[in-house]
Amino acid sequence: MSNHSFQNTDKINISSANDKENEKTYKPAALKSIGIFLIVIFLFDLLECFACARLEDQEATAYVIYHVFLFSPLIGCVVARLVTREGFRDGILWPRFSGNVRAYVLAIILPLLAGLLGAATCAMALHTGLTIKPEGGLRMACLSLLLLFAQVYYVAFITAGEELGWRALLYDKLEILLGTNGSVIIGGIIWGVWHFPALYYDGLNFGKDYPGFPIVGILLMCISTIFMGAALQLVRKMSGSVIPACIFHGVVDSVYGGLLSLFLDAELVRGHQFIIGICGLLVPAVIIGLPCWILLARRGKKC
Repeated sequence: MSNHSFQNTDKINISSANDKENEKTYKPAALKSIGIFLIVIFLFDLLECFACARLEDQEATAYVIYHVFLFSPLIGCVVARLVTREGFRDGILWPRFSGNVRAYVLAIILPLLAGLLGAATCAMALHTGLTIKPEGGLRMACLSLLLLFAQVYYVAFITAGEELGWRALLYDKLEILLGTNGSVIIGGIIWGVWHFPALYYDGLNFGKDYPGFPIVGILLMCISTIFMGAALQLVRKMSGSVIPACIFHGVVDSVYGGLLSLFLDAELVRGHQFIIGICGLLVPAVIIGLPCWILLARRGKKC
């Protein structure tokens, strides 16, 4: 297969191309790349399930194992790009700051808004006030926020293991086959199902004490990843780089727990994990993700 079988999907619109030969080349290549990627990430999922099932202290150790296996999408991306000889010549790993400031601003502002919205929604659902909880009042709260932002750099490094798979390969290849909307929906479902080991063994986001465990949790996770995936793919497309998506994802994962602990009582959060998961994650994902999805779809039509 030629090294030029793949191109940056920002510059290609297969649905409007008149060259049928190009379409015949791009689609099978994209399908092959997706197939290799899926085999790798779900093999790692099976390994994660096997490892967690053999542990006595499942929740504590499963949490550590989950963060190790977060890098499986990155591995899947590298394997797929090497096997198909695509490489990384599309420059998706470069920051590309010039002319793309808006993408980086959105990568910070949107997840912060989602975090604040989630904390407010949780407070309303649990009938509690939204006040600063750390002892020491405002001064301690400011210190907590600084530590939270410092944590973003560490978390962004970890979430790069995901984003270098989802945004640097899967979504773009799905877009070649299914268009923008199809890539958001199917990509979000794959991303959500991939979380199964953490949802089942660690009670990720929704806990374990809810009706329909774990199927309901997987469905809710897929809805969250569909809409959040649209927002992440928007900043990826705006910049032509996966770096803003890594930052976005890092802020989301840092802010999600950080703002909840800042504004809500820890015991209250632990006792209502399912409600917290819906109000703190699902609702903000839909509210933030829907307009991003609309903008992403419009951007796709203009390409």
